[in-house]
Amino acid sequence: MKIALVHDRIFPGGALQVFEDLIEEERRLFPNADFRIFTMIMHDAKDSASDAKPRGKELLGIDVVEALPKWMSRVFTHVLDYRTLIVCYPLIMKVLSRKIKKWQPDTMLISSFAIAKNVRFQSKKHVSTTLYLHSPMQYIWSHKEEYLGKFSGWRKRLFAFLVPRLQQWDLQYTSFDRVIFNSMYTQQLAQDLYGMQGKVQYPKLRTVFLKTKISPSPKEYFVCVGRLVKFVRECDVIIKAFNKLNLPLLMIWDGPDAAYLKSLAGDTVIFLWNLGAEELVNVVKNARWLVNLTKESFGIGTAEALCLGVPVIGFAEGGSKELVGKESWILVHDKHVSTLIHAVHTFETTTWDRNQISSLMRKKMTDSASQF
Repeated sequence: MKIALVHDRIFPGGALQVFEDLIEEERRLFPNADFRIFTMIMHDAKDSASDAKPRGKELLGIDVVEALPKWMSRVFTHVLDYRTLIVCYPLIMKVLSRKIKKWQPDTMLISSFAIAKNVRFQSKKHVSTTLYLHSPMQYIWSHKEEYLGKFSGWRKRLFAFLVPRLQQWDLQYTSFDRVIFNSMYTQQLAQDLYGMQGKVQYPKLRTVFLKTKISPSPKEYFVCVGRLVKFVRECDVIIKAFNKLNLPLLMIWDGPDAAYLKSLAGDTVIFLWNLGAEELVNVVKNARWLVNLTKESFGIGTAEALCLGVPVIGFAEGGSKELVGKESWILVHDKHVSTLIHAVHTFETTTWDRNQISSLMRKKMTDSASQF
């Protein structure tokens, strides 16, 4: 039995963490199957979101087939911004689909946070397909206006030209044998956009976050965990706010906008990268708060912080608000520096029960796992 495992891009982050969990579950269910991973591009990562490190042409000991030649992958990961690939998405998916067809799988598991769901090919036999949808293609749907607001000049005109064409292309691929959503927010988006029906299964959190005890004496710093990007995550807004607040902030991760974001940072903003799981847990659990302005489809980093009893300043839109109630965080309704500063001042005058925060989050994740 051949099982094709399809993922958008293999690079460190929450989506890769979920993809790895999906792979391990498939291995448990089909121990004698022949697996192969297919992806648009595999980054030469220093580290991974989990303990597995994507290096060379393997992930978790499984061969990886890329749509793009290695030299082209290096150009887009080391010379150009990988986000420029959006122009080539339909062509890349055609190339990847041909490579999957040539391998002739019996079943296919698609892990999609952007375009992986748009893999399609004709086959003489029925290829049973399961889709795990992290999110519809954010750039052209839920985050379209945010991207338009960030672009300028010819880039903005090109993006505005491409969006309706990519939307038409994306709407062609909506039929799967089985669909799983990472949140109720994603489920509703997919129903509205594609007419898809399926079940919700929250991503698994790393065991170390679920078993670690909360810190009895947290320190005074904030943490922001995730890819260092201006788009959507608004890391630049967070840094500017903490420069004005003159409060300690740890920016944990790396990303394509790292150099620019570091140039904005004042003396109280520190960047950390390449932390192992144990180190990351220790840093997060001792944080006074976590801040995340992303319109998440789920928000693994937020969920893990809440499991450790760390209260959160979060964004009011998206899937993250499913995770907790008012006992656990303050939600902001825009991404302005002044709004974030006001939220921090409110946080400082509020009493937070870290034991209650942790208990509520762990129960939610346990209940989600038992329902599926």
